[in-house]
Amino acid sequence: MIGYDRKELCKYSFPNPFWPEEFYKIVKEDILNYQQIGLLKIETYFCRTNNTHFPVSISGSIIENKVTNELEYLLLIEDISEQKKEKDELKLSQEMLVTLNNKLEKLVHKRTDQLRKVMKQKNEFINQLGHDLKNPLQPLICLLPTIIEKEKDPMIKEPLQIFYNSAEYMHSLVINTIKFAKIDSPHITFSFQIVDLKQEIDKIIKNNFSLMKENNIGIINQINDGIKIEIDTIRFDELITNLISNSIKFGKDNGFIYINATKKENDFVMLDIIDNGIGMTDEQLQNVFMEFYTVKRPESPLKSSGLGMSICKRIVERHGGSITCKSEGLGKGTIVNCLLPLRQKSKVDDEFDKEMKEVFSLNNLK
Repeated sequence: MIGYDRKELCKYSFPNPFWPEEFYKIVKEDILNYQQIGLLKIETYFCRTNNTHFPVSISGSIIENKVTNELEYLLLIEDISEQKKEKDELKLSQEMLVTLNNKLEKLVHKRTDQLRKVMKQKNEFINQLGHDLKNPLQPLICLLPTIIEKEKDPMIKEPLQIFYNSAEYMHSLVINTIKFAKIDSPHITFSFQIVDLKQEIDKIIKNNFSLMKENNIGIINQINDGIKIEIDTIRFDELITNLISNSIKFGKDNGFIYINATKKENDFVMLDIIDNGIGMTDEQLQNVFMEFYTVKRPESPLKSSGLGMSICKRIVERHGGSITCKSEGLGKGTIVNCLLPLRQKSKVDDEFDKEMKEVFSLNNLK
């Protein structure tokens, strides 16, 4: 290791010439202790004949010669240059990773702040635009049905109906756009309360669909009594109303809509809206939650805003849940699954989760 032979070493006094004084004196006390207790484990540096230094690990013990009853010193000296190199490279990589992570975190915060500003400007613009469009549309929506009803000439009545349909579509688009902007805004707070899930959905069906006879579709609530869930009742009403309305819109004559709920682990409930309607293609399933994406029923002349399912997704996510849509294909019905927490997290829980994520993040870096 050091480049000296036995005879050359004998010309010097220990620890010269292979153990430089500046390194030897650091571990000298360890060596004295070794002579007393019989154990040694140190790392130091030796010097070669060409005056280059390299790291070594020295392990030692003392054994007794049973023949002479004398103590013998047993030493294991290992060149650890490669291990040191790998360790230094690993340490350097970790330091570089921490530095890179800090820079990335600062960049993410900067971009997040910029995104918040852009989102705020977008929402303010949408709200202002929505109100500016909604006001002139309101008289058309209110007056056109009366005019159409009183008009006797079919040649005039038909274009009036087209005007009304277009005005109603624009009004629906404006209303849904405003709703979407509000739900998407982090400044909008939800008001949560604990309700019985079956009773709440019964109330929604009674208030919104009891008088509907479209396509003669039956709505069957199969949820068991006693499932208590913490929700924003206004937004939850909108969620269920949107999902049932979609099932009716894309349903078959004399069809059905089943509503089920199953408790899951970790205090969640899976809410299922099942219909035997016209079903969906793979492409439609992939895009169904995209903003302004529409699935048009072939025989229906009415347009959709394409925001209904996007709004549903936002409502479920703001409740701390997730939503998925499934279908085995056209003509085979659709299933919408909403996974919702039974209880909402408190601010204290949120802060704790945030702190734990930061702790685990730092541990991973180390």
